[in-house]
Amino acid sequence: MNYLLQLVLILVLTKLGAHLANRFKLPTVIGELLVGVLAGPAVFHILTYGTFIHYFAEIGVIILMFIAGLEGDLKQLFHYWKPALTVATLGVIFPTAAAVLLCVGMFDFSLKTALFLGLILSATSVSITVQVLKEMSYLNTREGAIILGAAVADDIICVVLLGISTSLFGTASTQNSSIIGMVVPKVLFFVIAIALAKWLVPVFLKIASKIQSSENVTTGALILCFGFAFLAVEMGMSDVLGAYIAGLAISETNFKEQLAAKIEPIGYAVFIPVFFVSIGLEITFKGMQKDLLFIGLLLFVAILGKQIGGAIGGKLFGLTWNEANIVGAGMVSRGEMALVVANVAVSAGLIDHNHYTAMIVVTVMATLIAPSMLKVFIQRGKRVVSGIQLNKTSEAKS
Repeated sequence: MNYLLQLVLILVLTKLGAHLANRFKLPTVIGELLVGVLAGPAVFHILTYGTFIHYFAEIGVIILMFIAGLEGDLKQLFHYWKPALTVATLGVIFPTAAAVLLCVGMFDFSLKTALFLGLILSATSVSITVQVLKEMSYLNTREGAIILGAAVADDIICVVLLGISTSLFGTASTQNSSIIGMVVPKVLFFVIAIALAKWLVPVFLKIASKIQSSENVTTGALILCFGFAFLAVEMGMSDVLGAYIAGLAISETNFKEQLAAKIEPIGYAVFIPVFFVSIGLEITFKGMQKDLLFIGLLLFVAILGKQIGGAIGGKLFGLTWNEANIVGAGMVSRGEMALVVANVAVSAGLIDHNHYTAMIVVTVMATLIAPSMLKVFIQRGKRVVSGIQLNKTSEAKS
């Protein structure tokens, strides 16, 4: 199919999907994700995941996380680093341990295969979560800051564990290069990114603002966004992490409001809808019948493990149970880091292609379910707050 026709179909269908989701009081992102499932290989096979969709989707998720950073609060993020680290750690331990027990106890997997399957389930992606938090005006709350901080910590923990696991269980080539080749560049990335964010970003934007051309500051911001994303990929981290750090750096400058108003239309008009559709396009039900029990149980473990681990982590730092459940639900979504771990596991000969396909399905299904879970807990929390305020008003009147 011609790439222009694909783009027309995606834009039309995502707007209709978002509209229907709104009518049924679901997060709009659910409608856009389901468009990918229905229009893709799983059902009607109108669209397929190809080069064009891949690159548009990559740009979409990078811009989405850049916007999240741009609208973020760096001071609040640093303020909640302890609960964020705790949530990330428990959010790795719970699903990994549960997956190991399930795979070894029920399906007779080897311990090393079970560990890698657990690691795949431990990797969080908050790109979908960010969209729901934005829709619900919940991004700059305590829970939002903890979720975003935990997502960054989660990436680091997964990378370290992946390096250790491949060094212990992988093939000879992965064993020799895993620890130094995988962990050290990640640490170096944070050092370089923080230095650039502090000293380069403000100066770069000031220079951009003095250039006499149309949308010079907006273009300068996008250069920083994609530049940081490129740096992250080159040093073995997720591109979305680089974009998020770039956005956070700009949020500390005087250009924050101006750029937020400019970047959002660019992302949400074209690129971000393609990203949401691309997730649904990766689902296929072909040959899944024999693995349905395995996929179902693993999906249950994937969701419950993150939910419980995140909620307990939040509760340990004084959150109410509903606030803690918001944090837990915010960590349920999976994404690019899970796919990275899965690819390493396949190349190291630790899981076969059948189980790789099953893990992709579990990853996508968890991502589809997560937004509705998050919305339920946020709405419940808002009702509780409204009820408390109503009681206080009644007491004051009496």
